Amino acid sequence: MAKYKRNIKLKGGDVLGKKVLVLGETGSGKTKLLAELLQELMVLMNPEEMTIIDLAPQRARGIGGKLTDYINLISKVRYLSPERVYKPRLTGTSPEEILRYAESNKKIMEPLLNRFIQKPTENLVLNDVTLYLHCGELETVLKCVGLAKTFLATAYYGTKLVDDFGTGISSRERQLTNKLANVMDLVIKID
Repeated sequence: MAKYKRNIKLKGGDVLGKKVLVLGETGSGKTKLLAELLQELMVLMNPEEMTIIDLAPQRARGIGGKLTDYINLISKVRYLSPERVYKPRLTGTSPEEILRYAESNKKIMEPLLNRFIQKPTENLVLNDVTLYLHCGELETVLKCVGLAKTFLATAYYGTKLVDDFGTGISSRERQLTNKLANVMDLVIKID
């Protein structure tokens, strides 16, 4: 497994040329840390060689939040984000509804990942990969990781959102996040 560190202070240069995954509970500051690193990275690299895929939902009740909540992205960066992202475990009221939301997320997120695969840049930033992993294929994410020289991502890794009405998306999310962590150079856990 990758180096696993808790609550460390990183600079943009620390992640340049590496595969880095930031894990944490909802509201722990994963996206804020990602935005801070991204701000520094944009000075160190050509913005035209950066793709940002923001899969996070809009912030509501202290949960979620897009990178654009924290950083003004310059127009030369390729920024891809679905218009609507569901929070299956928070908004679903039945197993069927949770699975329907998770499948909807996959259908709107997968084309964005495939756009990167078809036209990769040297650097990829992926915010909230776990929403895709509820129903999406880890192999698609791993293909993206392999194409990027620098890969920086956030993933939910906590206990507050485990109730999934028995659908299995929470255990699938955890299992696939662990597999993703295994191919990283550095895994940061925010407590």
